[in-house]
Amino acid sequence: MLRKALSRRKARAAVAIASIMVGAAVVSALAALYFDISIKMSQELRAYGANFFVGADPASPDRRFPAARYDAILAEIPADRLTGASPFLYGVVSLGIGNAVLAGVDFEGMRRIYPYWRVEGGWISVAFDDRNAMIGKQLAEKLELQLGATIEVYAPETGEKAELRIKGIIESGGPEDEQMFVSMDLARRLFAVPERIDLAMLSVVAEGDEAARLAETINSAHPEADAKPIRKISQSDGQILDKIEGFMALVAFVILVITTLCVNAIMSAIVVERTPEIGLQKALGADDREIMTQFLSETALICAIGLALGLALGFALAQVLGQTVFGAWVNLRPLVIPLTAFASLAAALIAAIIPIRSAVRIVPARVLKGE
Repeated sequence: MLRKALSRRKARAAVAIASIMVGAAVVSALAALYFDISIKMSQELRAYGANFFVGADPASPDRRFPAARYDAILAEIPADRLTGASPFLYGVVSLGIGNAVLAGVDFEGMRRIYPYWRVEGGWISVAFDDRNAMIGKQLAEKLELQLGATIEVYAPETGEKAELRIKGIIESGGPEDEQMFVSMDLARRLFAVPERIDLAMLSVVAEGDEAARLAETINSAHPEADAKPIRKISQSDGQILDKIEGFMALVAFVILVITTLCVNAIMSAIVVERTPEIGLQKALGADDREIMTQFLSETALICAIGLALGLALGFALAQVLGQTVFGAWVNLRPLVIPLTAFASLAAALIAAIIPIRSAVRIVPARVLKGE
């Protein structure tokens, strides 16, 4: 009876299965994104600057800390979570017509931290380059320097000098536009500060309060260091994630409501069409429980077929969304399958409540009389 009930009404059954399939596909795709979105969004947001700071302990008499300690801290951060990192060593140099802040950095790491910087010319690509420098746009305009120009820098505290060629002009929209950047080795020679740094900026992929926990771990293992997430950026990341996750939950809820209404309309039409059949069954001895069991079984079978198709379609949809929005593949978490199954089954059963109530209220005598 179950097979015949669906095979004789293929068009209506197909529409019901398609409704469940679409609902399950959207729910499974959004659920997969929901469980994967924090890490994906955190990776995307790392393109907008560093979110982690490491400096010397404020209680320490030395404002600088050993570079070896910085290397040890980096080694403790999982490679898949560290987008980029650069140490900074600051000092004041004379540029002939005035003083300026010069910073020794790791250019490769800084490039990963600040990919949004606009650079005229190019980045310094060799860590030991002591002949080239990058300069902030505003400082370059004050000194009337163009790409390829040479300038002599002089460190008053040590008497060290260096003649540098401008390889890149940086526009960051921040204080870096007033600074000059050179390799860390050159900065250490100019300022006579061997193997020490002022601070380090890191770009770390972190979900929720992972950045705060990482800071606690580092501070416990390295008391002379002061590690902390940059609160403003971390809070902004969290707010963006909350809004996106809330929007996804709302979309999933709306899709489930629409699916429920579609299945309800189809099941109601099926009950109306099968009224004589139901009346005959009840006249032959079928009770309300058996009628309910029959329709619930049909609903469950429709839901199972739609769910299986929807999960496959939803996984493909999740990959499309992941590639389109985040440029990455989305992992199918095990929790997505039972969650989608529960949501789809709940929607189907809620949709079947009114049609089933109509079926059990059919009076056999009236139906057999043609009323």
